[in-house]
Amino acid sequence: MRARLALARLGALARAIGRGRFGRDRRGVAAVEFALILPILLTLYVGTVETTQLLTADRRVTLLGATLADLASQASKVKDADLAGMVAAGSAVLSPLPAGATRVRLTSISISGTGSTATATVCWSYASNWTTYARGTVLDTTLVPAAMRAQSNVSFILSQVEYPYTPPIAVLLTGSFVLRSGQLMNPRNIQYVEKSDAASLGKPSPSPGPCV
Repeated sequence: MRARLALARLGALARAIGRGRFGRDRRGVAAVEFALILPILLTLYVGTVETTQLLTADRRVTLLGATLADLASQASKVKDADLAGMVAAGSAVLSPLPAGATRVRLTSISISGTGSTATATVCWSYASNWTTYARGTVLDTTLVPAAMRAQSNVSFILSQVEYPYTPPIAVLLTGSFVLRSGQLMNPRNIQYVEKSDAASLGKPSPSPGPCV
């Protein structure tokens, strides 16, 4: 009996509060709602910033690959010191990203044969923070597509870049992403870009033919 009376009194008190000032007061509703959605808004904002920075870094890596292929293909004769200078100058396009961990490889490739017998062989290779290809290495179609092998006795400069990118905030995007670029360009002024400190000057021997 006493329990029922206590419950009845509590119910009456709750109804009185609901009809009174506390029940009608809505001044804190907006603050509570904002506090609930703030973490979601911050997550979306930071995620957008991280994704934008990742896409920007990817474009800079692609630009670096194209810049290095363009510089090397304009030369008629190079040596390691020349290629190192090209890499140092071209790395400026990565700014403001740090370029110290960037891996770069520049390779001269000879195309010999036609159709299904066409082969792409390495004539010379230079690398920064990476390993070079040995002369005579046969490259598959993932590096030199079949469409680039249609014409025989030509050469290409292959520029390869790998860049380990780590998001600066790392909220939605965590860990490192290896951004890659591969660019092929024909020499501008000569059939084969010579390399004075490479075997056979970095050309097929005998020419035309594969580099072996």
